[in-house]
Amino acid sequence: MKKKIATAARPMLIGLGVILAIDLVVLGMFLRWAYVEHANVTESMLYGQLVYSSVDGSLMEIWGYLKELTIIGLALYAFLHAKELFYAAYALLFLVVLADDSLRLHEHFGAVLSQYAVIGPHGEILAQAILSGIPLALTLLGMVRLARDRIAPALMLLFGFCVTAFFAVVVDKLHEMLIGAAHFQTISTLVEDGGELISLTLILAIWGIFGRMIVPHVTGGMMPHDALEVA
Repeated sequence: MKKKIATAARPMLIGLGVILAIDLVVLGMFLRWAYVEHANVTESMLYGQLVYSSVDGSLMEIWGYLKELTIIGLALYAFLHAKELFYAAYALLFLVVLADDSLRLHEHFGAVLSQYAVIGPHGEILAQAILSGIPLALTLLGMVRLARDRIAPALMLLFGFCVTAFFAVVVDKLHEMLIGAAHFQTISTLVEDGGELISLTLILAIWGIFGRMIVPHVTGGMMPHDALEVA
């Protein structure tokens, strides 16, 4: 029995290992790019190549978007088979996260809100709360409506989202406070964006661990955790 479990888990572990390895390569390339830029190493192939940085359209950003798309797909897959509100709301939650990351919705929306004196410089925070508040409330509602034996994986997925939100919101605000000191800028960017990448991998790992609990009645086709092999 243990041998069968180990054999079944091997593809998932390999998939997670590959994803984590890509995380480390992308973060390593960012650190190398940052060093080249700060040291003004003009002869380096990385010099001036923003694709290795953390700006919009960089490898780090694109890799994060692919993970978010994978999480959305897994949640929709679970909803289609389990017919539980939690997974539809979880997919919507990450759809909002993906749209916000790629289109900078909270920045544009926040700029509009900040025009009102009563809100002032806190427009972006309020915009983030509004954008994520509705899908997060639906996710929480969906979780309390789950059967008791279905709550464990939902709690773990919600925990994974909270870790991602910590790096995306709390660490991001600290990052903004530290802009100005070049070395702190690099470190804070590494912690913020690196933390987001690793936390998204954590969520994929949770899908791998709890995949058959989330969709227990599906015996054929691709299980949610199997999608990690092609993420």
